[in-house]
Amino acid sequence: MNLSPKERAFENKFRKNLTSWRSNTPWPGIVFCALLTISAFYIHRLPYHPFSAVLLALLLGMLVRNLFPATAHLKPGVDVVIKRLLPMGIILLGAGLDFYDLLLLGLHVLFGVIILIGVIVIATRYIARYFNVGDKLAMLIGLGTAICGSSAIIAAAPVIESDERDIAISIATVNLLGVVSMLAFPVIGTMLLLSPEVYGVWCGLSIHATPQVIAAGFTHHLDGQRAGEVATIVKLTRISLLGPAVFCAGLAYASKRRKEAVYIGHEVNYRKLLPSFVIFFLAMASLRTIGFLPEITFHMSERFVFGQGDHTLNLADFLGNSGKWIITGAMAGVGLITEFRGMKTGGISPLLLGFVATVLISILGLVYAVL
Repeated sequence: MNLSPKERAFENKFRKNLTSWRSNTPWPGIVFCALLTISAFYIHRLPYHPFSAVLLALLLGMLVRNLFPATAHLKPGVDVVIKRLLPMGIILLGAGLDFYDLLLLGLHVLFGVIILIGVIVIATRYIARYFNVGDKLAMLIGLGTAICGSSAIIAAAPVIESDERDIAISIATVNLLGVVSMLAFPVIGTMLLLSPEVYGVWCGLSIHATPQVIAAGFTHHLDGQRAGEVATIVKLTRISLLGPAVFCAGLAYASKRRKEAVYIGHEVNYRKLLPSFVIFFLAMASLRTIGFLPEITFHMSERFVFGQGDHTLNLADFLGNSGKWIITGAMAGVGLITEFRGMKTGGISPLLLGFVATVLISILGLVYAVL
């Protein structure tokens, strides 16, 4: 069939656009992250499983990426999950926070949390020099250790312009050492004969991720219920300071960039110091605190497909759990762009730095809990 020059040009342009769409479409990567997320939550709910769904999603993603290199074509969708959906997940996590928990526990614990976060983050950055670890990677490890593990890392990463490699290494390091702490704290607490309150405060101040804090807190040898409740409240106190901590990290990074600007001629945009998702995160937590995220009851008639009756939806829990799912999916995405060869390039130095930071926060947290 003979085509005119215009028709031939249109066909060539159409074929080019079709090929580009096939190679850049994000949907395969998004769907694959969703499948890994569902698998992670399913495995996490199996009995006697110590790992959090976030860590499982990261490990599953890394396993798939390294066993099946062809999954590299999923990167467009993975980028969407990490860069666009992840901030939404962080915002929704704020719905699970209640600032009134700080008042219930008192200023003593709040003061201790502030001290530990500052000491650990600053100490980690200085100790990193002896292990030859970069400033950005050290900042991520310090924040992950001091506040809330993976969530703190992924919240701070865009503020200090960290690359994907540093994110993956810091998340793997902090989660691994958090699991070690989760297993070691019950043994040490029993050996030291710590009371449920002291043990709960220690776990809440020192262990990295929330699931690890809960798992360790409720295993107290005398009163696991009381220790677990205290540990959870203290951990929520640490999480509530995620926004201010990320803001301070942004200030420190911008100050360094501003000094460099004298020599390289670049200006730092201070309006971008605090990303919008951090502001919305704090706003969501405020809405939860003042009661703007209520429980909603639906009165369904006999025609409702699931039967007549009242069905209650806790809006705060629904939004908070949605945030956890999104963040878990983002961790699956981080795993899908992580190669073991890239992890090897980091060497053992980040792990040693994380180990020192973990030991330091454990010792300081125990001392403060006993006081």
